[in-house]
Amino acid sequence: MKKIIAVVLMAFSSFGSVAGEWNQAGKITKVYPKPTRNGIYFTHENMVSGGCTRGTNLFLSADEKLFKETYTLLLSAYVTGKPIKIYVDGCQATHEYPLIKEVIAQ
Repeated sequence: MKKIIAVVLMAFSSFGSVAGEWNQAGKITKVYPKPTRNGIYFTHENMVSGGCTRGTNLFLSADEKLFKETYTLLLSAYVTGKPIKIYVDGCQATHEYPLIKEVIAQ
């Protein structure tokens, strides 16, 4: 029984390494709308790759539940030069850029 519990705990603990990643607060340096890919690319002072093969941009998919609110917050931070933190989790299926899931205005 102890072995089964240990195996289950080890299996669940391995998922933590695949989890998303927060970047350090900083400024948005580029906004690049890409309608053909159904989303918008961003570049940030403190980029993170989130385990994706391409870490030069972060991608906000228009399919996200809070797309309009997240885009508004990111665009406001870009225009005002205010720092923002970005949480990425997962990779864009076709181009392997990190997917933006959450943002926090500083």
